[in-house]
Amino acid sequence: MILAVAYLLVFGPVIALAQTACTAQNAKGTCISTASCTGRSVAGLCPGAADVQCCIPQGSACTANGRSGICISTTSCAGTPVAGACPGAANIQCCVDSAGSSGSSAGLCGGYAGATVSSIAGNNNVMYSVVKIKPEHLSNPAIYSNSPTASDNTMTTSTACAFDKMAVAAKQAGVTITVASGFRTVARQEYFWNCYQTKACNNGNLAARPGTSNHGRGAALDLNTDCGSQSGATPNCGGSRVLPEQIIKSQLGRFL
Repeated sequence: MILAVAYLLVFGPVIALAQTACTAQNAKGTCISTASCTGRSVAGLCPGAADVQCCIPQGSACTANGRSGICISTTSCAGTPVAGACPGAANIQCCVDSAGSSGSSAGLCGGYAGATVSSIAGNNNVMYSVVKIKPEHLSNPAIYSNSPTASDNTMTTSTACAFDKMAVAAKQAGVTITVASGFRTVARQEYFWNCYQTKACNNGNLAARPGTSNHGRGAALDLNTDCGSQSGATPNCGGSRVLPEQIIKSQLGRFL
C-alpha cells in the first residue's frame, strides 16, 4: 500500500506535465478533453481525438492599441498584455498579438502582419504556427469562420507572408489569386484520401495518403485565378489573365 501511494505521488505530476501545450487567440492553453476544460475549447489545434481541444481561459473581449484581444491573466497571455483595458485585478489585462507595424516575431508581413497566430497539428502530429486565410484571399470566403478541422482555411506564417506578396504582385498585373485549400490536418487529408479511394466525394480527385501530403506540412496551396475553371500549366485566360513569368519566379517559388 505504501509503495502504491508513493507511486501515485511520484508519477501523478509527471502525467499532468505530459499534456500538450497549445496557443489560441494569443492565449496559452492545454490540449485536454472538452469535458475537462473549465475555460473555452478551441478545435483543430491539438493532436488526438476530436474531443481533445485547446483549452484556454475564458475572457471578455477587449481592444488595446487598436487591436482586438481578450481579458485574461498576464501569465496566460502568449501575446502582449496591455494594462488599463480590462476590469478586475491588476493582472487581468487585454491580451493582444505581439505584432509590430512592419511584421511580427512570427515572421508575418504585409496584409497578415498582426494576424492571430495559432498552433495546429499536421503530418506526424508536428505542431505548426498558422494564421487564418483572409476572406478576400479565399476562393470560398464562407469557410473563413470554420474550424481548421472542417475546412483548409489556414496557412503557416511563412506561407502567409509569401502568398500575400505574390497576391499583391499578381493584382498589379490584373490577376486575382485565391486559395482553395491551405494547410491540412491529418483528419482533413483522410477525408480527401477516402474520396479519392471511393470516388464518392470531392469528385474523386487525386489525393496524397494521409500523413504524406505537402499540405500537412505547410508546403502546398491549391490556388485559383479569376479566369474560370481551367487546368494545365498555361490556362487560356485571355492574355492579361495569365500570371507573368517574373511573378511566378519571384513570388510563387518562395513557398512551393
